[in-house]
Amino acid sequence: MIYENIVKQFGNEIFSRNDLFEALRSENPELNYNSFKWIVSQLVEEELIYRVDYNSYCQSKDVSRIYVPLYSEDAKEIKKVIEEEYPLADFCIFESYLLNEFLNHQIANNTIIVQMEKELGGFLFDFLQEKYRGRVLYKPDKESLQRYWSENCIIIVDRISEAPKDKQNPHDMIIEKLLVDIFAEMVIRNLFSPSEYSDMVEMIMERYHVDNKKMLRYAKRRNAVEKISKYLK
Repeated sequence: MIYENIVKQFGNEIFSRNDLFEALRSENPELNYNSFKWIVSQLVEEELIYRVDYNSYCQSKDVSRIYVPLYSEDAKEIKKVIEEEYPLADFCIFESYLLNEFLNHQIANNTIIVQMEKELGGFLFDFLQEKYRGRVLYKPDKESLQRYWSENCIIIVDRISEAPKDKQNPHDMIIEKLLVDIFAEMVIRNLFSPSEYSDMVEMIMERYHVDNKKMLRYAKRRNAVEKISKYLK
C-alpha cells in the first residue's frame, strides 16, 4: 500500500501510535484521525506492522525478538530523577544486571551507568551526589573504579554524540548500542571476563533483531569495529 515506504523508516524499532500518525501526516497533511485508524487496521491486516501492545507497533512478526531492557526499580528511579531535572538532556541508562541475560557467570552486585552528554556530566554528578551521597562516581579510571566502587554504585560517563537510540524510549539501552558498548565502554567492559565475549555476542545475535548497519555505524564512532568483527559470524 502507499504508506509502506513511510512505515519502513522506523526500521526494527518499536514505535508509538503517535509516531506513526505524525509520519503518515508528513506524507498527507490532510490526514484525519478517523482515516488514520483505518490505515492502521490495514497495515496490521496486511502484516506490514505488528502490534506490541495497545500503543506500540513494530515491523517484526516475531515481536519477542525486539530487545526491551528490563531495568531494576533502582535504575528506573534514577532515570526518572534525571528526566525530571534535565528534561531535554541526551542520556542513556545502563545497569550491569542487564548483562546477566547473556553471561554464564552472573553479576551479583549491580552498577548503574549513566551515559550523559558531555557538557552536562559535571552538573549531573553534583545533582546526583546530593541525592545519592557516597554512591556516585564521575568518569572514574580503572584505579578509582576499583578503589571507590560500592554496590548499587552510580557511574557517570560521557555519552558519544549521535549514539543510536529508541525514538520512543530515548533514554533506554537498545541492543545495537549494548553490543558495541560491551567492547567500547571501559566501565561496562570491566564488569565481566573477556572470555565471555564469544558466547555473549552469539546469544545477542541469535536472540534479538540487530540492525547491523546501525550497530557498525556506532562501532565506527567508538573505534570498535575491529574488536566486534572478530566475534561476528
